[in-house]
Amino acid sequence: MKKILKFIAGVAILGLVIMLLINAVIEPWVGKKIETEFEKTNSGCSIEIEKINLSLISSGLELKNITFKPKLVDGEMRVLSGDIASIKLKGINFFKILFEKDIEIRELNISKSNLTGSFPFSGKESQPIVSPVKIRIDELIFEKTDLTITNTSNAQAFTVKKGFLKVYEIQFNKSDTLSGSVISHFDFDATEISMVSTDSMYSFKALNIQYSATSNTLMMDSFMINPNFEDYDFTSRREFQTDRIEADFSNIFVYHFSAADYFGSQRFVSSYIEIRKMDLSIFRDNRKKFKHVVKPTFQEVFYNYPGLLNIDSLNVLSGNITYTEHAEKANEPGMISFNEIEAKFSKISNDTIYKTDTAFLELHTKAKLMGKGDLAISLKSRIFDANNTFSVDGTLSGMEASDLNLMLEKNAFVYATSGKIDAMSFNFTANNSKATGQTTLLYHDLYLAVKNKRTDDTTAFVQRLVSIIANIKVLDSNPLPGDTARVGIVEYQRDPERFLFNYCFKSIMTGIKSNLDRNPGRKQK
Repeated sequence: MKKILKFIAGVAILGLVIMLLINAVIEPWVGKKIETEFEKTNSGCSIEIEKINLSLISSGLELKNITFKPKLVDGEMRVLSGDIASIKLKGINFFKILFEKDIEIRELNISKSNLTGSFPFSGKESQPIVSPVKIRIDELIFEKTDLTITNTSNAQAFTVKKGFLKVYEIQFNKSDTLSGSVISHFDFDATEISMVSTDSMYSFKALNIQYSATSNTLMMDSFMINPNFEDYDFTSRREFQTDRIEADFSNIFVYHFSAADYFGSQRFVSSYIEIRKMDLSIFRDNRKKFKHVVKPTFQEVFYNYPGLLNIDSLNVLSGNITYTEHAEKANEPGMISFNEIEAKFSKISNDTIYKTDTAFLELHTKAKLMGKGDLAISLKSRIFDANNTFSVDGTLSGMEASDLNLMLEKNAFVYATSGKIDAMSFNFTANNSKATGQTTLLYHDLYLAVKNKRTDDTTAFVQRLVSIIANIKVLDSNPLPGDTARVGIVEYQRDPERFLFNYCFKSIMTGIKSNLDRNPGRKQK
């Protein structure tokens, strides 16, 4: 019995000695070793570890209260500062680390990070980092992460608030290149992710974003595009005409979408995307110089996407679009709006299989023009058509002609004093070269007044005379009493320096002009 007690006492004493060695010698040595090795490989900052807990029984290691301290290197700011409350490693295979120089960890948990970094982003490709040993981590978890990274070379900045990331089965063999492309399965959520553009003109923000690799579903409460300057302040900072875009997309759902594929190879594939609310505001100052650059067609925008793009269906359940334009000689900007928008896109794709198989990109949308007239438009385009051909069909229900004055009087320097649009229908086919088709605009009692471009006056003798001439040229109704309805001819040569909306609008306007014109024989350009 005494021998057993002595043995137990000996084991206990040995355990206490080992614990003392671990606490007094091994843990401080491990801490100093980590701090030294980190400083060797990271010249931009140093770290201090307040406490280390090493557990041989559970094969675990915990680093507590890690502080990152910035350093100035060669007069250049390469700053990383902040702290991490805890880094826990569970299920460490010490045998492989000591004898095979391999790293195997069941779980690596980095909790409560608050880090701020400032680095110059050179934009040049850096030398790839090669794994010196075989690495396997079953689960890598970042919890409660706050991160801000700014580019010291320009205004670019990235922020993550209350982020959570769980990556499964990370594995690198010796001499493998360390990159995110090997990550195939992860979950992610954050209260906010934001970015400032390199030129400081825009801020982009996603709120309450969640992604699940199990369901392959991405959800976010809101995605916002916010210009950092007001309308004219924004455009004054550009040499040429440009669109100032402000947008808010709410309640976004992206189904059957692999985030790992997107980050690894820019592959964007989804069976269905739903945007429940959209508000889009665009401002353009046409008094500035126009930059003469050939723009791709809307089909080429999809084809030029660097990865595979394949979205079966995209629905916007509700939305509003406002386009404001300050014409070259106008005193104030004009505006056109589309309200209560419902839109459905199908087959947005650049999959080269459609070079041989037949498939069509389609858009079906309805909205209220200027909040008044019911507008419905359908667009259809064969994918990988050599001439980028597409067709457009649309209808507009009854509305007062004066409802269009917010656009007409500031951009065309005319406005309707009376008149009713009873209905309009249009259809045309367009390609890389031109658009052809027809419109039927039914209206009655139309009278126009011409404005002075400089003073906005409509009562001066010259303006009254021009208004009379304009109304002689423009027929006041369609159909005229006792006559059949006139059909307008759409014929417009594509301007390769303009994009889809301008192409469609100008094409429809040629048909409307021939509907209104007493002498419609001239071609519109």
